[in-house]
Amino acid sequence: MIDINYISKKHKLDSLEENILKFIIDNINDKKSISIRNVAQENFTSTSVIYKCMKKLGYSSYSDFIFFLKNKNSFMNISEEIIEEKDENFNEALEIFKTNRENLFMFLSTGIGNNISSYMHERMTIEGMRSLANGHLQLLESTLSKDIILIVISQSGETESILDMLKVAKKNKIRSISFIGKKNSTIEKLSTVSLVTNGDMFFAHIIIIFEELLKRL
Repeated sequence: MIDINYISKKHKLDSLEENILKFIIDNINDKKSISIRNVAQENFTSTSVIYKCMKKLGYSSYSDFIFFLKNKNSFMNISEEIIEEKDENFNEALEIFKTNRENLFMFLSTGIGNNISSYMHERMTIEGMRSLANGHLQLLESTLSKDIILIVISQSGETESILDMLKVAKKNKIRSISFIGKKNSTIEKLSTVSLVTNGDMFFAHIIIIFEELLKRL
């Protein structure tokens, strides 16, 4: 469920911008209703005001915002076998999400994984949760580290730059959730909890599992 009040406060939306956000969310499944011109007309404003609202929310365009909103509901029929294989770890990861909603979730990835972590970051923003895509080592060493939940993505489970960050996280007792493609990897051993998904659909499965985590919050 999207926490509109939290998002409005976080991004300092005025009453008009908050109404725009509510209208889009309420009509997300009606393509005609959420055309930017119709949204402007229904809210007695201009498209430029809507573009400004999107930028305040952290999106480069209106279409990007619509894309992320629609993907919120696109994985509702989660594949049971994907979750079943890692039920215990999935539940442990879910508990970390549930009990740390107010904390900062920091994503780490490399290469194509950056696209996935950016997606996750945007999704969490929509849910009204604090997140940061590809943060820096200094954050893990700062006084803020006690409020950080680290989420890492590595298909090999041996990505060197991520390993370095995880070692610092473990030293500072920072909890971590890893999405990896191989069991018994070094990243799995360093993580608080690991969600392992094998095969050629690694990145697709990550998104499906992540969406299921958010759906159960």
